[in-house]
Amino acid sequence: MMRITIVVLALLLTARNDEGSPAVPAPISYWKIAYSPNMPASMSGTEGNWYFDFPNQNGVHYVYKVAPAIRVGQTITMHFAITGKGNFVPTEGTATARVRLFLQQRGDTLTAQEPYKRWWSVTYVELHEGDFTLTASLSPDEWTSVFGQRAAEVPNEFNAAISQLASVGFTFGGTFAGHGVYVTGGNARFILRQYSVSQ
Repeated sequence: MMRITIVVLALLLTARNDEGSPAVPAPISYWKIAYSPNMPASMSGTEGNWYFDFPNQNGVHYVYKVAPAIRVGQTITMHFAITGKGNFVPTEGTATARVRLFLQQRGDTLTAQEPYKRWWSVTYVELHEGDFTLTASLSPDEWTSVFGQRAAEVPNEFNAAISQLASVGFTFGGTFAGHGVYVTGGNARFILRQYSVSQ
């Protein structure tokens, strides 16, 4: 029995792929995709080249990761690209399809009773093919709450969210920041080049 165990272990340790080199596990993405029908659970790729393909029906909504330690006054910057052709369609509302930066406080239950535990950047990028940079300072005048209230009107709630942050990321929508986007008449890919927090 011991001999069989040793042989099995040896085989596992020398496992190789079709090219003859040691098998390397695929990278695990820390960018999660949530509340998004017709989408995988996370982005694919590697650092500097995380990506997903937009679905052809509803839709990609939230993309997030565990928040680093951040504080009011710092700046979040996202560099990304969109490749491919297609019509970007928000699932609700009349505004154009767009992406915004996103913050979520620990303990958020995603209900209307807690409108100050999720925040979106006032700035956004309308979705079309190209290379883009989206940036927002962690300052109350640059973020809005669930119902569109500026953080500058409720600075204590915004500061509480920043001090107890669970997730950072970005969301897709139109009139409603996180209600989702899909593509018709073609195919398109979102490629995340960098998401950083700086002084």
